[in-house]
Amino acid sequence: MRIRTLIIALLLVLACVPAFAASDNSGTAPRREAEPASASPSPEPAVSPEPTATSSLSSTGAFSLKAHRIAFYSARYILTGDGDVEVKLADGARVTGSRFAMDIRLNRFVVAGNVKLYALGHEYDGAAFSDYFDFDRQYFVPVTDEPDRWTYAHGEYGQPYRGREMPGDTFFLPDVSRDKVFIYAQKCVVQPRESIKFITPTINFGLAYIPWPSFFVNFTANPNFAQNSMPGAFIDGPYDAFGGGHGLFTLNLRYDRPNGVYLAPEFHQVSDKHYIVGSVSPFTRPFKQYNFDVYDRISPKMQVQASFQESAFQLGLHTPLAASAYSSLALTGGLPNSYLQLVAHQYWTSLLAQPAPGINGLLYYFDPTHNWIPNHPNDIQLTWNGFRHRINKLPVYFTLRSGIGVAHEGYGLQFLGGVESPTIWNKTVGVNVTAPSLTLIKDESGFRRDIYLNLSLDKTRTWYDTPHHIDISIVNGSISRQFDRHFAGLFGYTNQNIGDYWGARQNEVYPLNQSYFSPVTNQIYPSYGAFQGLGTTRSLFVQMNYVASTSFAASVNLRKNHDFPEAVPGVFPAYGALSFQNYGNVPNQATVEVRFRLSPILVLDFQDAYFFNFGGVQKWSPNFQFQALR
Repeated sequence: MRIRTLIIALLLVLACVPAFAASDNSGTAPRREAEPASASPSPEPAVSPEPTATSSLSSTGAFSLKAHRIAFYSARYILTGDGDVEVKLADGARVTGSRFAMDIRLNRFVVAGNVKLYALGHEYDGAAFSDYFDFDRQYFVPVTDEPDRWTYAHGEYGQPYRGREMPGDTFFLPDVSRDKVFIYAQKCVVQPRESIKFITPTINFGLAYIPWPSFFVNFTANPNFAQNSMPGAFIDGPYDAFGGGHGLFTLNLRYDRPNGVYLAPEFHQVSDKHYIVGSVSPFTRPFKQYNFDVYDRISPKMQVQASFQESAFQLGLHTPLAASAYSSLALTGGLPNSYLQLVAHQYWTSLLAQPAPGINGLLYYFDPTHNWIPNHPNDIQLTWNGFRHRINKLPVYFTLRSGIGVAHEGYGLQFLGGVESPTIWNKTVGVNVTAPSLTLIKDESGFRRDIYLNLSLDKTRTWYDTPHHIDISIVNGSISRQFDRHFAGLFGYTNQNIGDYWGARQNEVYPLNQSYFSPVTNQIYPSYGAFQGLGTTRSLFVQMNYVASTSFAASVNLRKNHDFPEAVPGVFPAYGALSFQNYGNVPNQATVEVRFRLSPILVLDFQDAYFFNFGGVQKWSPNFQFQALR
């Protein structure tokens, strides 16, 4: 029990680790060095004209930092250094001093105390030095016969602008006396606006500071680094092993109920217009899932996205005993007030070659539990989607859509009346109409506690060449109100109708008097005897949200569903735990979510559902979620 407690504690601590890339772009183009105007600076103060920005001279390259003690405060993204500070800039200049401080988000640093600036073959004594990367300005307080201040533009240290007015907080040193240190080190490499690479750091794991080979922290604004290819887990503790400004390799220590504690590697390769993300999860369990996601914005009006997933029963990295795969491709192109999208899917039920017949002529790998299934269904769909349009001056909006597609399975997609159909074509049209946030009752107090009415209607018809057509209609209505700045409520109703119409062959496809008997509950569900392809789900729901502060939030969702044909509970064991596979929607359900912010970088989120003893066995859902987020 103590070992399990320690493992869970370690996972929670690992979840604090910032899981982002970092960079050691030491090869970044250096600043262009200007020739010095004179062999030594003049000690006499003289106001120089305002420096003019020259983009060709601009540089924000990576710089290295050494100090007796480097500290990184992850809650505030502040980097400090004390004792024998040395900063080597990308342009070749070197700054030493007693104290270093950098506000990562403001993208500037200060060196103070016994400062020496080494540039262009000269050594300058000073009291403080500051570099503003966003403006490519360097500020220096030299030690001369009379007080002075020098401003450099684009790293041209031979041409200081003397006596210029400096920002009021140019040499501000932040107070971190009350903040906790996340990483200690003696050397790191900083890529402004991107990342920090710590060399042989000591990391705070909550219970102790532990030496580590290296660590990356990525604070780039590029959203493509946030893409995730791994399946969900209760707890995820990432360790960024190595990477750069455009790539990252992360080893994740994860936990979920089916697999327990396991390792899962993930890599990213990104730019402003594309990303490539791959992972293996869990890597240390036989049932592995390989995921590979790709995205590229080819032009402002054209983008492509693809995913590939392989599921395998595999011991280590040996040949799997069973493997299946799925792939998808989506190509999207912009049109005036609309866009076209081509989506294709491929399924491989068995990736491995056909095995030799085994016991009783069965086809399987190793043992009959890993059987060979040759099915290879695939489909492709081309859809047109219009943008939202307003109906005259009414608060009503609509969007239109249409499409054409085909599905194929060599072993047959449908068998009816003695005819097997391996290929089925379809055509689709749809419309969505919404009336959002209509003021039902206005709050005259001015506190914005108005009661709003939200309405929407969505209808789709799909024709198949079998022949038959399916109609789907979804009507939503809700009333919402913000009671105060902490509490908000929502009450709504949903009606969903699905109809499969076969004309004169309706009774052949959906024969009457076919009641369903459940071996789980030992009950007969007579509504299936009256089912002829027309199904309905009606739902009432109430949602309450409470946000006490940025540190605590909770929500409760109560839902009552009424299905025709009626919902049937299903239960089966999965990975040694009880799992549900119901037909239809659970009649009564309560979902609870509670979120705690333990620190500026760690959030714990808990979700669970209660099914009110559905089928005599389903009370609390076994699929509750407990996640550590950042």
